[in-house]
Amino acid sequence: MNLRKIECKIKDRLWDFVKNYLYAYRVKDSPLLLNINYDTVIDQKKALVCYIPHFYFQILDLRTIKRTIPLELFKIIKVISEFGYCIDIVSVNDLKSLDIIKTNSYSLIFGFGETFYRMTQLQPSAVSVFYVTENHPEFSYREEKKRLDYFYERHRIKASFERSGRYYKLEHVAVKYDHIIVMGEEEYFLKQYEKPNSIFPTGLLNPGFIVKPKDHNSARKHFLWLGSPSVIHKGLDLLIDTFRYRDDITLHICGLSPKARKLLDIPIKRNIIDYGFINIKSEEFLRIVNTCSFSILLSCSEGMATSITTSMLHGLIPVVMRDAGFNKLGEHAIYLDEFSIEYVNKILSNLSASDPAALDVLMQKVLLFASQNFTPEAYEKKLKSIFLEIL
Repeated sequence: MNLRKIECKIKDRLWDFVKNYLYAYRVKDSPLLLNINYDTVIDQKKALVCYIPHFYFQILDLRTIKRTIPLELFKIIKVISEFGYCIDIVSVNDLKSLDIIKTNSYSLIFGFGETFYRMTQLQPSAVSVFYVTENHPEFSYREEKKRLDYFYERHRIKASFERSGRYYKLEHVAVKYDHIIVMGEEEYFLKQYEKPNSIFPTGLLNPGFIVKPKDHNSARKHFLWLGSPSVIHKGLDLLIDTFRYRDDITLHICGLSPKARKLLDIPIKRNIIDYGFINIKSEEFLRIVNTCSFSILLSCSEGMATSITTSMLHGLIPVVMRDAGFNKLGEHAIYLDEFSIEYVNKILSNLSASDPAALDVLMQKVLLFASQNFTPEAYEKKLKSIFLEIL
């Protein structure tokens, strides 16, 4: 018996011993899913989707779902299936999976990440569709560096990059793929692509949300920051440093992690309310959106953040940075042109003194725009139209 066979036998024995102890992890954490929509046709076309397959191994309930990613993934698979493809899904950065699938011949490769980048290099004859859910990485790196420098200038704390480069690297975008679908600003890709395809992400909607009159005279002084642990990238530090010296307006913070809370040193004040993680489908979230007129996200770079799409679906007026991934909201958003504390402070004063009647008109426009663009149905319709054109 050679060394390789002995090694395999030892691994088989070990796996037999430990696999039942790790059963829950085996179920929820597979990086690879094969043969979706297999149709027993000899010449059926094959597609590879480089995304996040974990949601196929979880029990999901639309009434309690906490992220928009699975909603979009299932729509992606549905649309590609309707074009007759047999589909494999591989996790965006799981390189070990490539040893299993690299000999498969794909007609279509869709997605992003290191697996997308490498598979398109290995199979250049496949139609490649680069799915960009963030802004151009060059822009993201540059703008996040400015925010980190400004944070250090104010607090003398050297924070590290939180978001840029995790899924989209400079070498990934240096390659020109056959097609590109962009959630952020299309203009940053015009040097490589004559016609980038644009798509909105979805948002989450609380089933108990009812459109009703809002007292903007009071709500105009309340701002919701709905985000994630990437707090400097998403501008929460700017808001904390503004609200810590004010008592006339209130900041509602949802989605903060313990690590981020410690970094920001949030003062204990009545007008800075930290809810921690919030369930969008909860009654508490409905109370917050009914209290606020605005959803504010001073992120330096986004692919149209789902925190904003979710807020807009609940009638909150978005306050965002210009050119950071939100420009396609057009007249349905309020834009900031810089991020200094002095400027942010001035804008917040202006917003808190807004005409309540004008805010009500804008809120109605925001609700209509969101209902037309941020639902899973709207996402599927747009994605299908893109595939009809590029395939």
